[in-house]
Amino acid sequence: MAEPVNTSGPGETEIQQAALTNSSLLPRVWDTVSRVKTLIVVVGLLYIACIGGGVATGRLMPAAWQDSLARLEKQQSAQIENVFGRFREPVREGQWDTILACSGLVFLLNLFGDLTQFTVLSILIVPAFFTLGLGGWLQGISLAGVHASSGLSMGLFLLMGGLEWITYVLATVAGVNIGLSVLMPQRQAAETRGLAFKRAWGEAGRLYLVIIGILAVQAVFEMLYVRKVLLMGGSGVPLMPY
Repeated sequence: MAEPVNTSGPGETEIQQAALTNSSLLPRVWDTVSRVKTLIVVVGLLYIACIGGGVATGRLMPAAWQDSLARLEKQQSAQIENVFGRFREPVREGQWDTILACSGLVFLLNLFGDLTQFTVLSILIVPAFFTLGLGGWLQGISLAGVHASSGLSMGLFLLMGGLEWITYVLATVAGVNIGLSVLMPQRQAAETRGLAFKRAWGEAGRLYLVIIGILAVQAVFEMLYVRKVLLMGGSGVPLMPY
């Protein structure tokens, strides 16, 4: 009996295989998020609690602490100025090539920060809660002193920051999940720690697909917000709303 003949060319076959892989990727990402949802909730609640603690601290802290915070924010502004100051005028004028280039730079910096400050340290589990908790506490202190020109400005500022903060939680979860795979390989339904470790890294990769998507949107949003700040007469440093 004659075997069926494949009438599609090699290029068409590769395209079909790529489409099949892409179609199965989203369900795998969703399954990963669903599997670690408990970790996401726990880490997220910890982060929110630390932000709340920071807001309370910011409203009650003595004047000496406020002066130290002001110096810290001035240093942060200077660092941002060193990187992005040269792009101020083109962004203000609405030059889209510059806006997109700056968005790409913001994206890469945030992605690198998520990987090094949260995921890598979180593999050891204990530093994860210190790093994320301290970051949330400091952000809460900063938020306590935030003043905006309107409710819309404040809402957009919190949305811009919130998108980035979500990735802190997801990046931390990715690292903690890797660390737990060594301590408790049964969480990965694996017979060995090596196999559990490998599977956890795969899940971290899928979580990073979500992180990358969020950071891409956040980076463009941030640069559009910065342009609005510049048009309102601000410095363009997105540490405070316009």
